Amino acid sequence: MGRVLVVATAGAGGDFQPLMSAASALRDRGHGITVLGDRSVERSLAGLKMRTEVLPPDLDLGPTLGGAIRDAMTATGGDLAAAGPIVRERMTAWAIDVAGPIARAIRSQRPDVLVTSLFGVEAVHEADPMCPWVVVNSTFYVGPDPPRPVDADFGPRAVPLVEGYASLLGSSDLVLHATDPIFDLSFAKLPEKHHYVGPLGIWEPPSERPSYLDEPGDPWVLVSISSQMQDDMPIAEAALDALGHRPVRMLLTLGPDHTTAELAVVPENTRVEQKISHSAVLERARLLVSHAGHGSVMKALWYGCPMVLVPWGRDQPGVAARAAALGVAEVVPRDELPAAIGEAATRVLDDDRMREEAEQHAARLQLTNPPDVAAGLIEGLL
Repeated sequence: MGRVLVVATAGAGGDFQPLMSAASALRDRGHGITVLGDRSVERSLAGLKMRTEVLPPDLDLGPTLGGAIRDAMTATGGDLAAAGPIVRERMTAWAIDVAGPIARAIRSQRPDVLVTSLFGVEAVHEADPMCPWVVVNSTFYVGPDPPRPVDADFGPRAVPLVEGYASLLGSSDLVLHATDPIFDLSFAKLPEKHHYVGPLGIWEPPSERPSYLDEPGDPWVLVSISSQMQDDMPIAEAALDALGHRPVRMLLTLGPDHTTAELAVVPENTRVEQKISHSAVLERARLLVSHAGHGSVMKALWYGCPMVLVPWGRDQPGVAARAAALGVAEVVPRDELPAAIGEAATRVLDDDRMREEAEQHAARLQLTNPPDVAAGLIEGLL
């Protein structure tokens, strides 16, 4: 059995779930797992019985990235494209700082293989590991000659960061794309060492399913905003306003960075949770209204749930475009909020063909085992 060092960097956002899905599968196969990450990683792994090493508090990714974005937006007067290079520069400085603890962990742990996410690529590259290392990319294919231009798939502020990370993927020994190849526009030109493994982002830590989900009543609608801070509360406000008087039951998840105090009104047909198993809701839901995060969209597709997507930034334009191309979602541009979201939700709720399309993809996906595919490929390096 091998020794695996997992560089997780942060316990929130879409990178974490695919990485931990692969790590959990390796642990279940008998390999020794050590997870290196910030304090949010330690909190997210509480109760999972995985050995963790915690980075110094000043290296927490969430505050670092949030501060970089705020400073860049202030310096550029809110110009997203101009802010991108500033964010990239700040995150490079963070990666150089994180490389030191990674190098020390490598020397002390002597891993047989190192596994990280896209956000960890630059830090691991700077640490120059002497062992093989793997990148688990949490979204659609990132790399040379993608099926769509990078500036069409990513928000303008994210483009320099993504291009920088993509340029470093060649340093790794294996790149696993945690998505469905059919969802990813049936892209067939993966470079050597790149592999599709399927939607690892459906992984969730064990949790108890709320009993109210099983109570009879109107169909459930899951409304979800990003679990990593971005200014997408208008999606939640628009959905609550549009569907608050419809014959549905809404469940809104706010994530760790927002509270109900930020909502103008919570309709009677709505429950608000900071955090809940999205899978438990999507198994029963008729609709997902979301910011088009890759993890949320893959979970909805896994359970055959149609979507209304409002891409906000990061990789969300590309995720939404792929879901729409697959025929399982309507896309609402953010500048058309709040008016367009109610009409889109009504169309999707009434669209039996879209529901059938989503269910067909769910049946196909549920015959796969993404964690085992990822673990098997990583084991090839041991």
